[in-house]
Amino acid sequence: MKILAVSFYYYYGSPKGLEPQFYYLFKVPESLGHEVDFFDYMTAAKISLEHMRRVFLKLLKGGGYDAVFLATHRDEFDFETLDQARKYSRIIAWNSDDEWRWDSYSRNYAPHFDFMVTNSPEIYGRHRNEFPNLLHAQWACTGFWDGRQTVKNIDFSFVGQIYGSRNEQVQFLAGRAGLQFFGKGSGKIPKNLEPKTGLKGLIRNNIRKLMARAGSGQVDDTISFEEVNALWNQSKISFTPLDSSTQEVRQIKSRVFDMGLSGTLMLAHRAPYLDTYYEPGKEYVPFESLEECVEKAEYFLKHESERKQIAEAYARRTLSEHLWEHRIKKVLSGAGLS
Repeated sequence: MKILAVSFYYYYGSPKGLEPQFYYLFKVPESLGHEVDFFDYMTAAKISLEHMRRVFLKLLKGGGYDAVFLATHRDEFDFETLDQARKYSRIIAWNSDDEWRWDSYSRNYAPHFDFMVTNSPEIYGRHRNEFPNLLHAQWACTGFWDGRQTVKNIDFSFVGQIYGSRNEQVQFLAGRAGLQFFGKGSGKIPKNLEPKTGLKGLIRNNIRKLMARAGSGQVDDTISFEEVNALWNQSKISFTPLDSSTQEVRQIKSRVFDMGLSGTLMLAHRAPYLDTYYEPGKEYVPFESLEECVEKAEYFLKHESERKQIAEAYARRTLSEHLWEHRIKKVLSGAGLS
């Protein structure tokens, strides 16, 4: 099958790492044997939206694609462009954050795609009759970074972007439970990553250190998805906040599944539907308050056999049910393209 993956290439817009959606929608289908091309619409849109839309349609018209996987973002694609695109291929939208932006964004765009994928069970259950082209597929794990045998030399960590109230959360847990935190907004360059192989990784790390010493004194703290996974692989316990960026709802985020094969114990906020994917107390450990999070982190750092047992069960469930391979096949089948 020939697929065009349409998303961002750079992680947080930084050339130091690749966007997770690139792995989800390009690398995974490619690993399954599909012929996959990639269109970085964010970079193309920097010239102009009109230019990007024109190039997109020209690519589709002559490409002979069976399906287009389009990671939605904002209003980069107008209704007219999407309606025109559907003449050349089946256009499949992959949404995120429908828990809080369905009404303001997704429902308006749904009629202009052949199929729209939501990772929200709530949205799917509530709107599938109104929108027969709505499909449900949750976040998942790529399976590319298996850390189950990696030495765990970080006790308790958070890896991800730090903003808003999350800064207060990680600072509290750092003071009370020794949390180490990494990612954009942390002000830190990780020093304990697994050694990188190849000249490219060595050059990137050296450039980072030089930038950190530069005149402003500011640390370039963006880390790549590869490095994110390396940190998860080395962590005994991973703090997994699930409150949305708007603080309005709790939602299942991609990290719930991304780190599923890392060998870490997922210490996660209680969130709607999470228990349908992983069993609490057996495949992950839930918490409600930060105080409870501290207590459970301290307990499992003192009880390694219990921590390891839950982490192994988490990995087994991920491997059997929650890989991106499973999601891609489900969506293709739902779109009549299996």
